[in-house]
Amino acid sequence: MTSAPETVLWTMLTGADAARDHIRGAAVESGFRATSFDEDSINIEIPFSLLKRRRAARLTATVRPSARGAEVAWTADSGPLNHDHLASIEDKLPEGVMYYHGLEDAALRAGLSLGGPTTLRVIVRALARDETVRAIGMGHMNESAGYIVLTTRRLLVIEASGLGSRTLLDAPHGSIEALSLGKRITGEILRVALSAGPIVISRLGHGEGHGIVKIYREERKERARFVPSSVGHSVAPGPRNP
Repeated sequence: MTSAPETVLWTMLTGADAARDHIRGAAVESGFRATSFDEDSINIEIPFSLLKRRRAARLTATVRPSARGAEVAWTADSGPLNHDHLASIEDKLPEGVMYYHGLEDAALRAGLSLGGPTTLRVIVRALARDETVRAIGMGHMNESAGYIVLTTRRLLVIEASGLGSRTLLDAPHGSIEALSLGKRITGEILRVALSAGPIVISRLGHGEGHGIVKIYREERKERARFVPSSVGHSVAPGPRNP
C-alpha cells in the first residue's frame, strides 16, 4: 500500500506574488535552482553534491493567497520530503516574513531561547492552520527532552531532537482533568491529569511551568463563561382557570 505524499504547509505574511519572489530568492541563495511551474507553483531543483553528500531532488512550492497573506504547500516530486532543504530555504527568507503561530512571542514571555528557524519549524509542523501558541517551556517526559507547548486547542510535548521530532503528548484541552505545578531543585514539574492516567513533565525552566499553568487556567475559566448551563430554569405555573 502506497502512503500519501507528505505535505508541509507554510504561512507567509505577504501577498502570494511577494511570497513566490521570496522563495525563489531564498532557494537561489541556498545554492538551488528555482523555475516557475505555473502561475501558482515553483519547482526547486536541488543539484547533486558529492562534497555535501547530497542527492539530487526536486521540490514543488504551491503558493496561494490566504487570510494572513499566502499559504505555501511543499511537496517532493519523488521520495520523502527533505526537511533540511526546506530549513535551508526558510533560513534565507527575510526576517518577519514567516508566520509562526505566536510561537516567538510565547517563547519571549517565557524567557526561552528557541534558536533559529529549524526549531520553530519543528514545533509549527505539529500545529493546525488556525492554532495559536499561548505558552511554551522545555522539560523532560519519560527522560526525553521536549518542548511543552500550550496552544488554543491542546497541550503538546514535542521531542527536541531535530527535524524528525515526534509528538510525545497530544492532549486536547477537553481531555485534561487538571494541570498542576510543583517545584524541585532540578526545576519546575508539570503534572497533567488525564483520564488515561497522569503525565509528569519535569525539569522545566524557572517560570516556564508556571506560565503554562497560569494561561491554561485563565483560558479554561474563559471557556467556562461561554458553556451554556445544563440545568434549565424552572418556570412557575400560572393560575389555572376554574
